[in-house]
Amino acid sequence: MKKTKNKDITMKKVPLILFCLLSMAFISPVYAADDKNKPGYSGHFGDIDLDKNDQVNWTEFKQFFPHADENVFKKADKNNDGSINHDEWHEFKEDHGYAHEKKD
Repeated sequence: MKKTKNKDITMKKVPLILFCLLSMAFISPVYAADDKNKPGYSGHFGDIDLDKNDQVNWTEFKQFFPHADENVFKKADKNNDGSINHDEWHEFKEDHGYAHEKKD
């Protein structure tokens, strides 16, 4: 009788275990997504510069970093011209501990 009871308890846990595993499978990609969805500000300049004019404006920055705060953009815009150039972006990343990413 004990073996049957233990088997019943184990079988009752299977749906719970499956639920947990499936939940993790759907939730994990949200947190492990690409750079633009991660909290923080790390990304390849060429990916942020959507119109490829060698300048990133606030609209492009916000589109690449949906969680962005305009004050962060202003800190990266060292010369206060309303856009971030490649050098400003790398200086901002270095100042805030984001390593330079080499893109293949």
